[in-house]
Amino acid sequence: MYHTLQAGQRYLNTFPNQKKLGLFMPDYRLIRLVKFSSHFMPAFACFALVWQYFFHDPEQSILANATLTALFALSIPFQGLFWLGRRAKSPLPLGLLQWYEELRQQLINEQHNIADQAFPSYQDFANLLQLAEKTWGQSYFDEL
Repeated sequence: MYHTLQAGQRYLNTFPNQKKLGLFMPDYRLIRLVKFSSHFMPAFACFALVWQYFFHDPEQSILANATLTALFALSIPFQGLFWLGRRAKSPLPLGLLQWYEELRQQLINEQHNIADQAFPSYQDFANLLQLAEKTWGQSYFDEL
């Protein structure tokens, strides 16, 4: 599980921050949600605990509910990283495989040294997209 979370973090850092990619893959939107949740869910978890502590009825035991809410809020970024890690390791579907090969061929024509993958994964595709962003900048994504 730890390796899957690491793969998710690597995929999150590798995937280009290009809004047009959200039209083709849900990864862009999920990466934005994971980044958002990793910034704000710890604060929400603390707020949930403090809120229940100060504004609960003394006759009711709400500490368990507040703790479960806080733990759930803290787990949301990890759930996203786990999903991204599984996604990064999975092979590309046929529709994206054709795009992968076209992009790979264009980068090889630009004198980039890219290893041939028998079964490219989403992580390999993210690496290619990142290389395309470094090579051509925004112009490549404007053509999509």
